[in-house]
Amino acid sequence: MTTAAAMRLRNLREVVELSAEEMSSDASTAVADSDQVFCFRPYEVKRVKYKSYTKNGRSRPFARSGHRIVCDDAAIYCFGGFNPNMAVVTEDDDDAGSRCLFQELWKYDIVRKEWSLVMGPNHVLPQELASNAMILLGETLIVFGGTGFPFGVNCSNRVYVCQPEKKPKEMTEVEVKGDLPPAQYGQAIVYHDGHLYTIGGTEGFDYTCDIYRLNISSKTWECAYACRQDIRDDPPGRYRHEIAIDDERIYIIGGGTSDSAFSLASIPTYHIRENVWSYTATKPDPNLPLPGVPTARKCHSCVQYKTDQGTEIVVAGGYDGRTYYGDIWKLNLSSLQWQLMQKSVLPHPLFFHDAACSSAGCMYIFGGIKFSSNNNVRTNIVYKMWTTIPKLSEICWEALQHYVPDMANRSTLPGLLSVGIPLKFAKRVHEQ
Repeated sequence: MTTAAAMRLRNLREVVELSAEEMSSDASTAVADSDQVFCFRPYEVKRVKYKSYTKNGRSRPFARSGHRIVCDDAAIYCFGGFNPNMAVVTEDDDDAGSRCLFQELWKYDIVRKEWSLVMGPNHVLPQELASNAMILLGETLIVFGGTGFPFGVNCSNRVYVCQPEKKPKEMTEVEVKGDLPPAQYGQAIVYHDGHLYTIGGTEGFDYTCDIYRLNISSKTWECAYACRQDIRDDPPGRYRHEIAIDDERIYIIGGGTSDSAFSLASIPTYHIRENVWSYTATKPDPNLPLPGVPTARKCHSCVQYKTDQGTEIVVAGGYDGRTYYGDIWKLNLSSLQWQLMQKSVLPHPLFFHDAACSSAGCMYIFGGIKFSSNNNVRTNIVYKMWTTIPKLSEICWEALQHYVPDMANRSTLPGLLSVGIPLKFAKRVHEQ
C-alpha cells in the first residue's frame, strides 16, 4: 500500500470512529435528557454537546493530539496540535508534515456552546505547534516551547503572548534576555510570584528536568536549577509530564522518555525558596488493593483546583509505552492520599490529550488519541466532569443554562444583571 493510500485509510477510519461515537452519544443523551429535568451529576464524565454553526465556516477544530488547552470560567482556548491523517499527500510530497500541524487558536464559548476560530494561518503564529506549554494568566495566554514536524527537528524556546478577547487578534513574541532555556518540546510551565517556571522537556534525544524561570517584569531568564544526577539525587529528565503547585513547592506528575514512564507513587518535588529537590511519598487509596496508586504514565492530563481541604489535582488517562489508560485519579496535596475516582472513567483510554479546569473545579478534556478496537484514533471531542461538588450558586448557574440554552443571545450584560443574575456569572456571557 502506498503512503498516500495508507494515510487516506487512516483518515477514513478516524472519520468513521468519530461519527460512530457521536451517534452513540446522541442516543445516550436523548435518553438521559428525555424528561428535560436538570440533574447535577458530579464526578460523571459527560461528552459536551455543542452547536454546529459558526460564522467562519468551520464549526469545530479537527481531531488532533499534542495540542494544549486552558480555560477560565467562560471559555476554553485550544492552541496547535498534530494529525498526520489530515494531509492529502503524494509519494514525493516533502511538505506534508507541516500540513499535519494546526497553526490556529480556537475558542470554545462555554455558555454559548460554540467553537470559533480566533486566529489561523493568516495570522502570525508560531511554527512549532506540537507539545507546547501554555497557561492562562488573567486575560493573557502564554505559549512557550514546542516542536514542528518531524518532531525535534525544529524546537522552540520562544515565549508568545496574546489576549484572545481583545482586538486586534494577534500573538506576539516576547523580547527576552538572560540565560535562555534550551529549545525543547514536552516541557511544563507554571506561574508563581512574578515568574514563569519551565521544567523539563526534550529536543528528541536528550531529556532534562532542569528548571528555568522568566522574570515577567524584567523579561529576564535565569537557570534556577540544573539537574546533576551524577552527583545528586535529582529527578531524571523527562517530557510530557504535568506539574502542580502549592505556595511553596512544584510537583512533577509523571512523564517519561521515548521508552520509559515515571512513577506517580513518589513525586519529584521542587522547593521554590530553598531551591532543592526532594521526593514526596504519596499514600495509596485505602479502598484499593496495593499498590493503590496510579501506574507510571506520560502523555496524561492533570488539573488542579482549591477546596476547603486544600489543593487537589486530578490525573486522567495517559500511557506508559505499552498500556493505554482511561482511569481518573485524585490527589490531595495536603494529605498526599491518592483516590481512584471509580465513578469517573473516560469512555476509552486516552493519551496526548489535554485538560483544563474552571475555578470551581469543572474539568474539561479535549482531543487526544483514543485507543479503540485495537486502533489509535485521534479525536476532537470535549468531555466535562465536575471533580468536586461546587457551591450551590455554581449548580444554579448550570441549571439556568440548561433551562435557558439561548440565554447568551437573549440579553446584554445590563439585562442579565437586571433580572438578578450575579455579576460574576453575567460576565461569563461573552459578546460575539
